[in-house]
Amino acid sequence: MSKYDSLKILKRMRARVEHQCQNCECSIDIGDFYYSLELSARIHSPGFRRKAFCEDCYGKHAEELLKIK
Repeated sequence: MSKYDSLKILKRMRARVEHQCQNCECSIDIGDFYYSLELSARIHSPGFRRKAFCEDCYGKHAEELLKIK
């Protein structure tokens, strides 16, 4: 458990560059919507890394994605 677990949210974003889903490893193309794992507060931690998830994975596993390290 990390000290940031209570601050994690999934934010819907439109891709400006290509990403890869951290759950199923499918490609997220430019212009597609995806969900980014971010911190809810305006806290910037060098130890926290954002992760990208496709819309399919978000629809199936929304709550479980918040627990991925």
